[in-house]
Amino acid sequence: MELRHLRYFAIIAEEQNFRRAAARLHVSQSPLSRQMKDLEEEMAVELFEPDGRGIRLTAAGKVFADRARSILASVDAAVEEAKGVADGRLGTVVIGFEQGATFTGALASLMAAFRRRAPRVGLQLVAMTGAQQWNALRDGTISFAYGTSRPDDDALVSLEMTSDRLGLLLASDHRLASRAEVRLRDLVGERVVLEPREANPGLHADVVAAARAHDVALGAMAEVPDLEALLALVAVGDAVTFLARRTADLVAPLSSMVWRPVADLDVALSDVVTWRVRDAATPVVRALVESAEEVRPLLSPDA
Repeated sequence: MELRHLRYFAIIAEEQNFRRAAARLHVSQSPLSRQMKDLEEEMAVELFEPDGRGIRLTAAGKVFADRARSILASVDAAVEEAKGVADGRLGTVVIGFEQGATFTGALASLMAAFRRRAPRVGLQLVAMTGAQQWNALRDGTISFAYGTSRPDDDALVSLEMTSDRLGLLLASDHRLASRAEVRLRDLVGERVVLEPREANPGLHADVVAAARAHDVALGAMAEVPDLEALLALVAVGDAVTFLARRTADLVAPLSSMVWRPVADLDVALSDVVTWRVRDAATPVVRALVESAEEVRPLLSPDA
């Protein structure tokens, strides 16, 4: 039994006439009748019986017609779903993101733009470090990544979404909070906490290089894996941290913290999206890239 036999049978069941069914199917009546006879023989069941100039379904034929319609509807739905996934209208896309990326609203803006392009595609977000994102992109676990560092890999391509100056976040009653700006040498003796090096190796390298360039040793640097814990340490005055101004403007007022520019720290922290070069032409990734390009100008400080 082939799928076309079910389609032929379903049309004949609707028309209850071989001639009309053949005309509707654009086939000859004789081969159509023969195929239905073969179907009955294969099933060992009579599906039709004469009815004047036409035919009518037997009791078994009526049951089979209902099941045939259900099967055909399922097949059509499966075909439509497969086409929808292939052209980016359906399915689920997995996006890796770094903790803290949601504070600026940039990721949310990108997702909203993507939702307008692909309203029926599901979105799944997975928190990852930068290194974890790149590995997940390479093995296909995720399709898109949002974070603060660029991979050094020709198989991956990135687009900068935002770029913001790095400054110092500290408790509002910290000894340096009253200054309009601070300098790196002011941090000697302070406990400086950052996210783990693996989460953003570029940030660690830039901060250390800037301090060394000014003969400042940040010997009390520590890594705190949880962003909320890191901010809590800063809020109670146990540590200070480096943070982009846009993010600081959002989190500082919530916990009595202040952000101060560091005069001799010329480091910018960027948010970037990353995807596999070979996926660039796929409908879903293309829609994500287009969404990123759409919202990117709106995220600049001057927008």
